[in-house]
Amino acid sequence: MKPCLLALSLMLALSCSSFEPFTFVQMSDTQIGFIDNSPRYTHSDSLMQAAVAGANALKPAYVFVTGDLVNDSTDPVQDSVYRACLARIEAPVYAVPGNHDYKGGFTMEKREAYLALRGYDRFSFRDRGCAFIGMDSNCIKDGVQEAEAEQWEWLVRELDAAKDCKYRFVFLHCPIVRERMDEPEDYFNFSMEQRRKYVSLFKEKGVDVVFAGHTHQDYDALIDGIRFVAAGPVGNALGHGTPGYHVVSVGESGVDITYTPTPGVDPKHCVFQ
Repeated sequence: MKPCLLALSLMLALSCSSFEPFTFVQMSDTQIGFIDNSPRYTHSDSLMQAAVAGANALKPAYVFVTGDLVNDSTDPVQDSVYRACLARIEAPVYAVPGNHDYKGGFTMEKREAYLALRGYDRFSFRDRGCAFIGMDSNCIKDGVQEAEAEQWEWLVRELDAAKDCKYRFVFLHCPIVRERMDEPEDYFNFSMEQRRKYVSLFKEKGVDVVFAGHTHQDYDALIDGIRFVAAGPVGNALGHGTPGYHVVSVGESGVDITYTPTPGVDPKHCVFQ
């Protein structure tokens, strides 16, 4: 089966089932090898193993990983460490690529290589009365119009298919915004044109929460009724960040999102200015 067909097989064209409360975990930037000179990346390995243990203790329905799975997508050792840690997660896992998963920037050729390695670069499914949609922010951020246009058409279809769901969740790597709609454009957010385009779509289609990473710091903003959250990293953090993950409790009356520092991890060895 071709990777693109495998990706399509993850998109379950089913109407939303009846709602039932549940919990899921969002991890980001496992980024094996980032600021890590230890032999065979034992530091990165220990951080991810600790996060996996913390997540498993919660018995979540799902774990979502929002990109930068490894620091160098051409390093087979980083990939092997990531895969070994991933295999320890006791819940179904869905991941989307980050910019470090396309070393040197997004191209159609690199997308094919990513698909060959990981099997899919986006996902869409509906379960427990909710919709879960994961997309690739790299083609948007890097301005590859052909890939973005194709993904946009797919995204609209999947959001339309989720119209009867109680909650709609979107996952991507680069935040559309961190704190406010008019913040300056930089490495860690979308351009103003891009953010207007996607915020408008998500508002029209009733998206409830957009989950991102990339910043290595946690952010939380409410814009046009949509909650935009960026998780701090599973790996090493920057600035005000702390290694950890989001614990998301989905209930009848709302969605509670708590950024949870990884148990047993000493931040002073993992936060860089």
